Amino acid sequence: MSRDKRYQKLLNARRWHEVKRLVWQRAGGLCERCKREGFITAGVDCHHKIPVESANPDDPKAMERLAYDVGNIELLCINCHIKTHQEMHSHQKEKVQENKQRARRRFMEANDPNFETNKEQDNGK
Repeated sequence: MSRDKRYQKLLNARRWHEVKRLVWQRAGGLCERCKREGFITAGVDCHHKIPVESANPDDPKAMERLAYDVGNIELLCINCHIKTHQEMHSHQKEKVQENKQRARRRFMEANDPNFETNKEQDNGK
């Protein structure tokens, strides 16, 4: 799971538990990827097809929209969840670095009122 505090906050909210319940009901408790491939396997994890952390950092509600969009979530078994992340290359070094940079930018924007000014000055050098 992401270390992004805003993402963690979204997943700890009551709304997330309701969305998860809807996804489980839609899937009948079965892994949706296995079902597409003709297998019957119990679902375990709710997976965001479009990663929540990839949301537009300039739109404060973008993460929330991705996190709670039932159409962006599928129920997966453990093996399919692992396979999906491998296919997305989400744990490769470059992707991890991109996520860290995005998280840093979000943190700075939320905590440093001069962040944009400082960034503009850095770009001018």
